[in-house]
Amino acid sequence: MHKIITPQDWKTSNWSGGKTSELYIYPEGAEFKKGDYSLRISIATVEIEESTFTPLKNVDRVLTVLDGEIELIHEGHHSSKLKQYEQDRFSGDWKTASFGKVRDFNVMTKNYAVETKVVKLIKNETFFLPKGSLCFVAEGEIKIDSQKLNKDFLVKVDFESKIHSTMKSVLIVIS
Repeated sequence: MHKIITPQDWKTSNWSGGKTSELYIYPEGAEFKKGDYSLRISIATVEIEESTFTPLKNVDRVLTVLDGEIELIHEGHHSSKLKQYEQDRFSGDWKTASFGKVRDFNVMTKNYAVETKVVKLIKNETFFLPKGSLCFVAEGEIKIDSQKLNKDFLVKVDFESKIHSTMKSVLIVIS
């Protein structure tokens, strides 16, 4: 059976620049503050114009903008200006400053290789998810095994599954 996580399941807390909501953490029972996770998926709001990211030692990050625009400056590495559904991959060890107010989707890993991609579907399009992948509905609505998933739902698939978009949809797929 697939695990479906709705916004009511999220663990939300405040940080110095807004709110953060943990959608998924692996292994189950791990805690972000203890740092004993291999994979963490969260959504954050940046509600101040300028902020500095909390350093996360030995963490690889992929940030995808859901709403708004942001500029990330990774001191001594690279910078990027991101619009809706654009991504940046960077190390949590880097000193990172951000400029702009956004709602973003974060994938954080420790010694755990994943691919994070944005998939845009038109109405009635079908997409296959590999076994063990996670899929976040950033926009629209999909059906998986005749179960409807709305915006902001996350599903972890236990076996290869077919997704059907019931309207124009945008997904973030982690595999």
